[in-house]
Amino acid sequence: MEFGEKNMEVEEAAVMEEIIYVALGRETAKNKSNLIWVIDNSQGNKICIVLVHQTPQMIPVLGTRFDAATVDEELVRAYREKQKAKTDKILDEYLTICLKKGVHAEKLCVETLNSIEKGLVQMITEYKVRKFIMGAAADKHYSTKMEELRSRKAIFVCHYAPPSCHIRFICKGHLIHTRDGRRDEVRALSALLYDFQRLVSSRSSSSSYMLSESSKGKSEVEEEEDEERTSRASSSQSDGTLSYSGGSEASSPSTIDEKSNHSSPPASLPCGGMGLGMISFMIHSTKLWHKRAIKNHKQCE
Repeated sequence: MEFGEKNMEVEEAAVMEEIIYVALGRETAKNKSNLIWVIDNSQGNKICIVLVHQTPQMIPVLGTRFDAATVDEELVRAYREKQKAKTDKILDEYLTICLKKGVHAEKLCVETLNSIEKGLVQMITEYKVRKFIMGAAADKHYSTKMEELRSRKAIFVCHYAPPSCHIRFICKGHLIHTRDGRRDEVRALSALLYDFQRLVSSRSSSSSYMLSESSKGKSEVEEEEDEERTSRASSSQSDGTLSYSGGSEASSPSTIDEKSNHSSPPASLPCGGMGLGMISFMIHSTKLWHKRAIKNHKQCE
């Protein structure tokens, strides 16, 4: 089995065992229907419940909120710990719902100073998430004809999450939109790049071998002819056969013949006449395609 094919099979097996990450809101009652849908459609995959915790930047003091930078550090720390504990409690409530359905789920608290949607994109990138589910809109926006994303957070994640992530957007326990992960494109480009690099390696070895054999296989007659030409050139120079025309030196016919023989191009490379330069160009182009397929976060299917 080829190395590239083996890697693909391992990757496909890993995909089957991947965790489904599901982002839920802070109100368990309003997000319960979405969690139930995830459990019913998990197909045996592990589930990880994600809740984004925005680190408070405004701290309440005596009924008024102040910027954290202007408040005593102990007050800031105490308030933030209290809010973090509330987030952990919400996650535990979601885990309880899963246990009642006979599912052992995991929990993940994503702490961020940015917006919720940016925190989700950062989490998908850092954890290399390939299966992700989140809300498409608030339940009040759901209708049987709903096909588009209504949530600003959902639209942002759909556009900027890594293209290798397969994302499903649900609302009130119904699937609204799916953004397919482009694993096949990335895998195909990786395999193509591997084949190109292997081809260049084999052709370089073949070219070196041919040039080596050509130098070893030179006949004795050719060697004698080279020696004779060298001898004639040396005798011509010793006899002072140099003529000047406008200050330029005129070379003898034997010298010209010798230069032409030594300046003749080497034997062409095998494999249909495609040079190493062309293959190097193809490798460079493939790397650009590969990088674009991985880092193009702005396309939403």
